Amino acid sequence: MTLRHRHRRLVVGAASLLLLATGCSIPSTGAVRSGRAATGIQPGTRLYFPGPQGIGLAIRPGPVRQDLQQTLNTLLAGPDDAEARAGFYSALPASATVLATSTPGLVTLRLSWPTASLTTTAVQQLVCTTEDAPAPGPPPRVSIVSSDAPSAVQQQCDLHRAG
Repeated sequence: MTLRHRHRRLVVGAASLLLLATGCSIPSTGAVRSGRAATGIQPGTRLYFPGPQGIGLAIRPGPVRQDLQQTLNTLLAGPDDAEARAGFYSALPASATVLATSTPGLVTLRLSWPTASLTTTAVQQLVCTTEDAPAPGPPPRVSIVSSDAPSAVQQQCDLHRAG
């Protein structure tokens, strides 16, 4: 056996002894009860508001997720106090209404105000919230209709795009 092999065996042996003597420094605790395991999407209403880093998700706690129309009504009411303190705001008109109608794979949003007044941020706020609202199947396509745009304008949430 060469000197190099002996040296390597000595280093490996010393490292093994050190590891056995010190363990991994994580104390053994046994099983720890910490409630139910995660099961999927957190309950509550999922809303998208513009903020310091662009459009962001705000989850309003609750026992269940609201349906699409309730979610949109909550979105139009604007951020709550905690969301506002976090820097979220709404790019949607304060007195606006939206009526959502759904067919498989498509949601149409009928706005009470002209789409010409919508900023890109406001469109993303509406579309991201709509796509993330409870619906069977994959996220729906979203069409926006208003008095100044009677033909539907298809939109997609930039945050949900693959790629």
